[in-house]
Amino acid sequence: MRISYKTLLLPSFLILGGVYTALTSSSNPPLGHTGSPGESNCTSCHGGTALNSGPATRSLLLNGSVPTAYVPGQTYNVSLTVNRATRVKFGFQLKVEDGNGSDAGTLISTTNRTDLASGYLSQTWNGNTATTSGTITWNFQWTAPAAGTGDVTFYYCSNAANNNGGTSGDEIYTNSLTLTEQSPAFSVSGVLHYDNTAMTPIVNSQVRLLGPGGVQVATATTNASGQYVLNNVATGSYTLTAQSSRPWGGVSASDALQISRHFSNLINLTGLRLGAADVNATNSINTGDALLATRRYSGNITSFGAGDWRFESIPLSISSSSVTQNIRGICYGDVNGSFLPSVQRTFSYALEGEVPVALGKEEVLVPLVLTESALLGSLSLDLMIPDGWQGVGVESSLPGLLPDYRWVGNRLRLAWFDTQGWEGHEGAVLLTLHLRPQGGGSGPIVLLPESEWTDPQGHPLERLRLAAKIPAKAPDAFALSRVAGVPNSVRIQVPTSALLQFWDVSGRLLDSEILEGNAGLEATIRQAPVGTFMVSLHPTILGPKPMTLKLGAF
Repeated sequence: MRISYKTLLLPSFLILGGVYTALTSSSNPPLGHTGSPGESNCTSCHGGTALNSGPATRSLLLNGSVPTAYVPGQTYNVSLTVNRATRVKFGFQLKVEDGNGSDAGTLISTTNRTDLASGYLSQTWNGNTATTSGTITWNFQWTAPAAGTGDVTFYYCSNAANNNGGTSGDEIYTNSLTLTEQSPAFSVSGVLHYDNTAMTPIVNSQVRLLGPGGVQVATATTNASGQYVLNNVATGSYTLTAQSSRPWGGVSASDALQISRHFSNLINLTGLRLGAADVNATNSINTGDALLATRRYSGNITSFGAGDWRFESIPLSISSSSVTQNIRGICYGDVNGSFLPSVQRTFSYALEGEVPVALGKEEVLVPLVLTESALLGSLSLDLMIPDGWQGVGVESSLPGLLPDYRWVGNRLRLAWFDTQGWEGHEGAVLLTLHLRPQGGGSGPIVLLPESEWTDPQGHPLERLRLAAKIPAKAPDAFALSRVAGVPNSVRIQVPTSALLQFWDVSGRLLDSEILEGNAGLEATIRQAPVGTFMVSLHPTILGPKPMTLKLGAF
């Protein structure tokens, strides 16, 4: 409570003057006595010793320590302590100024031991007595000014009074403490995840904070949950992005189909997946990108012009608080978001059948057929044939572009798509594998987890199975892989009569006829029925009779 000196009724002017002096040193000293530039200090009322000549120590702490800087807008707990042995009465006055001499920030009186008036903080009647012998502490708060204020200075004057009832013998001290403006230190945190339905975390990758001109100002590595934290971020405008050296994946013929459908305006890719479709980094998306997607799946190329990973670039403005911001990434080409980085894919596709025992060195043709009718839009195969066999070719019964494939030893990677789709019936041949024996036996064809087939809209056909159908080979039987509807012929030379038979992929007899031989071994040409997979030739007369059968179009 402030004292109204005008209400003091004392019997004489001399007595009034003495009491007035005593009161101003005990509570609410007159304003303007901090010792700041242009102001006086408490020696204008108290005397007897030279300024700052006594043994008292003074300390000003912000949040418990001696400060050198302040964060704009932050509120600090402030304590002013004066130590002077044998003294029990103390006083002070304090203000905070900027470089122009104006009040800087806001002082806050938090107890009845201090009082605030016109930007000056002073002791009250309740706050002029030592808290312990020879020591007094005043606690209050200060809210720092707004950003851009620059340096600020605390000016304070303190009095270690001798409590003799007068102004003589009191010790007056002036101090100042200048703080520089510091940018606030905030944090940016969140999760880096893949742009798929499961929001799979992308681990052990770098989240980057970029300043003006794309200069990196901070980076953090994601943990096992994909989380990151960027600490000590100053106020300003930034761009948040990421980079990764994690394995690339997720691209198949289904993605090529979607890229082609986007180019044909059948679907509309957006956002991060739209950017991921531009695998050749030409700033346009067309069937060239789709073709490159199939070629990378098959292994005929090993990289994209755009790289392996694409991440969001998110503008961030840091002003008064920390920020939580998740960020997404995707592999280039994976426009359907099927990849599960660091997660084992659940395998739902099946391939039935196996390769037979090799009967010599003759090439074996293994057709892959549908086990039920289906409308197929894309086919991605990653399969292994048994050891001891070598893949040497693939024939396609599928429409549109020829499949892009690559054999590496006994492993095949193949990709095909068509935006119109292909409607195949049960038992229809999709592909025929050309295999060459290398001393191998029979065994299954193993389908690997990156295999997939979809409808023309790119939806997985997970219930559809493919099968490898190999008819039993009769003596003198020759395989003929055909595309249905395209004329194919067999050229036969027999010295005696022989039985010629045509079989489909399931082993069903399509046609047969008896051929009469001729001594001159003149060739006889026969057109194979549509659907022929194998041609067999059997002598009708026992004994070694040389026969020749050639395949092809004549």
